Amino acid sequence: MGIKKRKYSKEQKEEIVQRALSGERILELGKENNIPPGLINRWKRQYLDGELSNNTNQEVKKLETQVAKLEQMIGKLTMENYILKKEKEYIRKRKKEGSSIITASYLNPSKKAAG
Repeated sequence: MGIKKRKYSKEQKEEIVQRALSGERILELGKENNIPPGLINRWKRQYLDGELSNNTNQEVKKLETQVAKLEQMIGKLTMENYILKKEKEYIRKRKKEGSSIITASYLNPSKKAAG
């Protein structure tokens, strides 16, 4: 027969990882709980990466995706706002030029006025 794999609950894994993170030696934790140190190191890596609890990881990814979409929308709106402000300045400048006595088009001398 093959070796039967032991299953550890999420709480057990987190407890052992917390103890390892608090400074207890992984080798001693492994001997105490009859767990290979490599497995504890894997749990520790998964815990630090947020992979130990699957539900939380999926929620985080979903929220990160939503944040990315919202950041794109903010960037687009910022650019549109900038363009509209520049266009408003341009229109205001053109109106000002058109109403000026010096640059007004209706004051250009015509052939009829000279003759």
